[in-house]
Amino acid sequence: MCAAHQQLAPPDNPTRVVRCYHCQRACAVSLRAMSSSCPHCHRQLAIADIVVRARHWGTSLQTCGRIIVDRRADVRVTLLKACAGVEVHGTVKGRIVSLGPVTLGDTAQIDGDLEAPAVFVAPGAKILGGKFSISPVAPGGRASG
Repeated sequence: MCAAHQQLAPPDNPTRVVRCYHCQRACAVSLRAMSSSCPHCHRQLAIADIVVRARHWGTSLQTCGRIIVDRRADVRVTLLKACAGVEVHGTVKGRIVSLGPVTLGDTAQIDGDLEAPAVFVAPGAKILGGKFSISPVAPGGRASG
């Protein structure tokens, strides 16, 4: 390629594939993207991992990445949803939906329903109530993977 064409060629834009937490379909986003919109359902997406280190009260906490709840955190939401998995070391009250594995650390305390393809519970974790749905089929009826 001549020098003039190299200057006009667009720079490489490396991408990664994430799963939309609204429609569960895969979509490509820039490696550096913190947010995007789904090309399938056209809804806004949070891409980055979320780390909760303190109190968080609200309606929902959702991301295409992972959600990590620190041991000092107290999360109270209607819905906590992550596509790449959830790791709990603090307190969560509300429904947890994950398209990836959920890990409950030894200081975790959860109260609410949980849906995930796999759940790992460390000795010492407290499960106060709710229904668990553990299956290789992702929430919404689509096969995971």
